[in-house]
Amino acid sequence: MPSADHIEAAPMAAPLLGGIVVSWPLLIGMTGFLLPALMGWGLMDPDTYWHIAAGRWMLAHGAVVTHDPFSFSLHGAAWVAHEWGAELLIASTYRLAGWAGLVFLAAACFGATLAYLLRFLLARMEPLHALVLAFLSANMMFPSLLARPHELVWPLTAVWMGVLVNASEHRRAPPWWLLGVMLLWANMHGSYIVGIGVAVVLAIDSVLEAKGRRWRVARRWLAFIVASCACVLANPQGYRLLLFPFRLLGMRSLDYIAEWRQPNLQHLQVFSLWLVVILGLAFIGRIRLTLMRNALLLGLLFMALQHVRNVALLGLLAPFILAQPVAELWRRLPSAARAPSALDRGLASFSRRASAATVSVALVAAALTAGIALHLRRPRPPEYAAPRAALDAILARRAGERILNDYGFGGYLIYRGVPVFMDGRADLYGDTFLRRVVEALSLAPDGHLGKLLSAYRISAILLRPDWPAVQLLNRMPGWKRVYADEGAVAYVRRGEGRAT
Repeated sequence: MPSADHIEAAPMAAPLLGGIVVSWPLLIGMTGFLLPALMGWGLMDPDTYWHIAAGRWMLAHGAVVTHDPFSFSLHGAAWVAHEWGAELLIASTYRLAGWAGLVFLAAACFGATLAYLLRFLLARMEPLHALVLAFLSANMMFPSLLARPHELVWPLTAVWMGVLVNASEHRRAPPWWLLGVMLLWANMHGSYIVGIGVAVVLAIDSVLEAKGRRWRVARRWLAFIVASCACVLANPQGYRLLLFPFRLLGMRSLDYIAEWRQPNLQHLQVFSLWLVVILGLAFIGRIRLTLMRNALLLGLLFMALQHVRNVALLGLLAPFILAQPVAELWRRLPSAARAPSALDRGLASFSRRASAATVSVALVAAALTAGIALHLRRPRPPEYAAPRAALDAILARRAGERILNDYGFGGYLIYRGVPVFMDGRADLYGDTFLRRVVEALSLAPDGHLGKLLSAYRISAILLRPDWPAVQLLNRMPGWKRVYADEGAVAYVRRGEGRAT
């Protein structure tokens, strides 16, 4: 990771036992790494399966996927793996270290992101305030901590945001090395478009605030933004990658997918707390943001309210925007209110940089601890993401490979080498296909389950038990249930396969 050139150099903290010196970023980064690693956290999403399979395919063929090789419903249809870089990393890690390696990788990205964020905050505000903001950020991100491309780009997102905010605050153009971050980001996950948007907003903010030299600042930022867009074009899809995020967000059927639904604010959560506190401070005028930073924060908030998957993005990016205003709010308080307490002095002793030796020892110790724990724990994805027994029951009866599968089971079938009806690649299947399937499985008036089964010559069915279609299939004379548990139910067409 590039060095945080926007963090001012600071003397190291006071040495502890044996001359070892530590810092809050090191402690929080190690905690952010070890906690999910020791828990075996990060394998709850079934999409991890098809990301592994896509990476395997590319490693085996020495090329990026350009046509669908995994489904029978749209086999051969145009589909480019826009997250190909992350999928190569996921597949390579899985090949080397299995599921434990993917947990290790996801935990390392989370810990590195928190360490970088906290170092950025400590350069601008009191340690207690920085720790609180980092804690809120970590809690908003943790539910999305998965071995998937969106999480692997969190360190890139943090570096991009931190360097841009620092450049904006100092009214100077971002450094050119940051383009390398965008090049990696664009080839790993579609959230790069947020990075481009952030750059545009902060560029306008810098120009508006740079009185007397606006034209010079505008030229430098414009050159950087144009170069950033050029980096995005350096991908297997070319200009189509720039259009992909907008095409995906324009899909109406995304509401059928859990991570694309609106967050449930009826239950108390960190996002609700963050929302109340920030909006409350803004309402009474205590936090003062420039016009463009207000627009940026509101845009991120709108995205989080639209799709639950964007709550993590808000948690990651918002502290970079709020760091300076929160610090200024503290400095506006009377000096008596800002008098450091014993707690403040204790926290401040860990606010400076740790020594290189300490960081090296801590990284090695944490890696060994996590490696041993993961070897003993042997984490695996949960059963709801991998209906092993249900799929085995179908395959044991030789019911053929045309299985109408639940959306969430598609990744596991691809991983097992079974052609799928549908999976997590919503951009491949499109609105019309997904809507037709959901209406059929929901027994909607226009669903026509029987027509769907006939049109695709379905010979077996693998669904979650909560679909209304399950109750109908239990009564349909042409189908036989061969497996059922609390997570999956399987059917084969009568007269196919061998009797049991």
